[in-house]
Amino acid sequence: MKTELSDGEWTLMKVLWESAPMTITQLTGAMKDRTGWSKHTIISMLSRLEAKGAVSHTSGERAKLYAPLLDRRDAAREEGSPLALLDILEK
Repeated sequence: MKTELSDGEWTLMKVLWESAPMTITQLTGAMKDRTGWSKHTIISMLSRLEAKGAVSHTSGERAKLYAPLLDRRDAAREEGSPLALLDILEK
């Protein structure tokens, strides 16, 4: 099944691929300088990504831990966009 990611979702997934698992607080901190997104924006995006089957969460001691379900290379191939493919080549 093809999972299409928006540019914003792709940006969030890149952070998860680099540092998962992460809490919402950790993601907000990591994304702040890159995007300026609020905690609520990240929560909404994570909900969409979970609905698409791109991420999942487990319950940590104090907070949910989010991790990607999509493999980075598979996602780049599915996207087929030059930016996604370039991102994969940089890794």
